[in-house]
Amino acid sequence: MLKKDLELLDEFNSCPWVDFKDYDWSCLLKNQHTIPFKKNEIIYQQHDISEFVYLIHKGRVCLYTLSDLGEEKSFFIAEAGCIFGELSVIDNRPNTCYAMAVADTNLYKIPKDIFLRELTSSIEFSNMVLKLIVKKTRVMLSQVKQLSFNDANYRVYNSILHLVNNYSTSSGSGYELTMKFTHQEMANLTGLSRVTVSQIISNLTKDDILQKEKGYYVVKNIEPIVQYIADHKK
Repeated sequence: MLKKDLELLDEFNSCPWVDFKDYDWSCLLKNQHTIPFKKNEIIYQQHDISEFVYLIHKGRVCLYTLSDLGEEKSFFIAEAGCIFGELSVIDNRPNTCYAMAVADTNLYKIPKDIFLRELTSSIEFSNMVLKLIVKKTRVMLSQVKQLSFNDANYRVYNSILHLVNNYSTSSGSGYELTMKFTHQEMANLTGLSRVTVSQIISNLTKDDILQKEKGYYVVKNIEPIVQYIADHKK
């Protein structure tokens, strides 16, 4: 099955791993230097008013929220080329989520005045920011829909389909994913427990649908995943 056919099942094309590596953010980077963050290091806190936007040079950052009871919900994982933290800079209100490095990460911290200057003076830059915000909005709308209407298998299968669509290469053995993910990351993004995600992944492996090679998953048989999503799409 070709990727263009798989994409037809993806209602919002809303992969929760968000990158913008093909976009040119160079207008923001004059005299800027990357800052390292270690895995699990907090970049900014929920409810902070930000004086910076952040651009990922390399690494991964999770945007998530915590309830008053300490319950965690991930919104998306930002990849290389993705800007985040822009909403607080634009409306001067507190951040609605935390940002935490989930791998060793290098970031550019772009001062608020530089970002707003480009936003108000460059139509091309404004269009890029708008597309980024739209992409993030689609991710969150897709999550709301899945949490409201879809079962655990559907949520995990749909995430795997997103990864195949966005981060895989075709080979004789199937679709080789080019991105590593943990069961906990998948759980946070799908609103499930890690135990539930691990059980679903284990079942797919036992059924010879998935296989793990050198830390990366290979989707050996996409058809059962596609069929389940088609049958349970709401």
